[in-house]
Amino acid sequence: MTPIEHRLKNHISFIRSSLPASSLAALIVLFSLLPSPAMAGTPLEVKLVGLTDPLQQNALHFLDIEKHKNDEELNLRWIQRLHEQAPQEIRDALQPYGYYKPEIQAELTENEGEWLATYTVDKGEPIDTKTRDIQWTGEGASNPVFQKSITEYHQKTSNLLVHKEYESDKSHFMNLALSNGYPKAKFTKSEWLVDLDTNSANLTLHMDTGPLYYFGDVRFKQDFLDLELLQHYVTITKGEAYSHEALLKFQQNLIASNYAQEVTITPLFQEAIDQQLPLDVLMKPIAPHKFLFGFGYETDIGPRGSARWTDRLINRHGHHSDVYIKISQKEGILQGQYNIPVVKPLTDRWVSTASYEYEETPDTSSNTMELETAFVRRNLPDTHFYKGFILASNEQFTVGNDPKVTTNLLTLGGTMRFSEMEETLFPQNGHYLFADLRGAGEALLSDTSFGRIHLKGRYMMGLGENGRIDSRVELGGAWVDDFSIYPTSLRYFAGGDSSVRGYTYESLGPKNDEGVVVGGKQVFTGSLEYDHRIAESWVIAGFMDAGNAYNDEIKKIYVGAGLGFRWLAPFGSLRVDIGYPLNKEPYMDDWKIHIGFGATL
Repeated sequence: MTPIEHRLKNHISFIRSSLPASSLAALIVLFSLLPSPAMAGTPLEVKLVGLTDPLQQNALHFLDIEKHKNDEELNLRWIQRLHEQAPQEIRDALQPYGYYKPEIQAELTENEGEWLATYTVDKGEPIDTKTRDIQWTGEGASNPVFQKSITEYHQKTSNLLVHKEYESDKSHFMNLALSNGYPKAKFTKSEWLVDLDTNSANLTLHMDTGPLYYFGDVRFKQDFLDLELLQHYVTITKGEAYSHEALLKFQQNLIASNYAQEVTITPLFQEAIDQQLPLDVLMKPIAPHKFLFGFGYETDIGPRGSARWTDRLINRHGHHSDVYIKISQKEGILQGQYNIPVVKPLTDRWVSTASYEYEETPDTSSNTMELETAFVRRNLPDTHFYKGFILASNEQFTVGNDPKVTTNLLTLGGTMRFSEMEETLFPQNGHYLFADLRGAGEALLSDTSFGRIHLKGRYMMGLGENGRIDSRVELGGAWVDDFSIYPTSLRYFAGGDSSVRGYTYESLGPKNDEGVVVGGKQVFTGSLEYDHRIAESWVIAGFMDAGNAYNDEIKKIYVGAGLGFRWLAPFGSLRVDIGYPLNKEPYMDDWKIHIGFGATL
């Protein structure tokens, strides 16, 4: 009994002898309602000697005394009980790695009220596997794929008894059966016989393939899409051998169609005839309407806001529509699209678009109305994009103080985009390529004839763990019959956040007699940037950009350089660059701050 406990017992005895029973009961109730002081647990340190990872980490994971060492209610009796069971827990932790006969010295010591539990471990020699009896039986036992799997197993495996590798090999054998038409495959015998006297083990693994099954009829259980459309998403063939991977691909394609939020495919073994498995496909429709909102800021165009409304289930034919609006001080767009699945509905669309767009640069302004019909193909990861289009446009534009010009064009063209980027907040490796080719002729209902090509490329290469080189290049060229009525939206300009930093947005290019930048027929810009991640969400950058827009001959290359930083987040990012125009005299007010921020809600 501690001194405090002794004094408390004497105090209670005094109260019991001095007060009547009713008063004593009231005091007991009162004391029971008072908050008890927080009690700190007994100080304890756990030390494990003689092991290295992964054995060390696994042993600590198994040790209850390690898990409870900081418990506020920990006392000596509890420590002793945990200490007694610790050696067996260490043995259990070592067995999955093939060590069944460790020698463990356990010691519990106290120093000035603090306890130390020490476990010195000699893991001993690992179990040596003497024999491995691996067999396939059943209908598919003679299949070369299964016989090869046994041969490969013996070639790659070691003599050590490692439980994790054993379970992984078992999964491999079962997946092999599922991939080759044997969904009923099972283990008929699976055991390790360990002899501690000889420190050896014998493995027996017998597997029955079961019967060979084939895909049968596909039966859709849904009421919101035409069966004719759904048949285009069926990627399995009736009569081919059952495959778990083929079923998974079929399911993923139906989900990627963006019509169903949930797809369940059930093989009906009880209805199989001649081992042909009917498949029930249950589809739950996606919510038809989807809304997205975004906001951001860029130095070139100022604050911006955007909204998108998508109707993903207009009818049973899989048609869907999209309405998009973006508004800022210097540019904006209102666009409506109607999409019809064609050819390969998973990747192909016939898209009709109507849009109104406005844009203002330091020296030009334009208002454009467009009607476009296009065939669009994009792969599921959206890394490859192709579009062939016919575009009717009406553009009203002004350059400087010149009168307003109206141009009508009927344009034919194609666009391609290829990209491969790491899907992280800070991708270190990747590439991007964009190409657009278009043209129009006066003989085809256009006010002027032109041909135009525009190329953009980006390449990122990692340097070390936290660095990357980010390079960009832009090339463009056009042949124009009458440049005076050639729309400013098709002309080339340079300068700004995503072009040559250190210069104002679209301020570089050919000028007229009044010094107004009118845009050019050709463009060349390039950028080289080094980014270094200094924290989880923070990146610093140094860059140099160069380029210009021009007509027939590039007479001057404008160069800008500077420093910047980026803040990275899953919902958006902040980019701040300070660029200096190297072609000018070094005046402090020539610095340009380029800010970009965007977020999607």
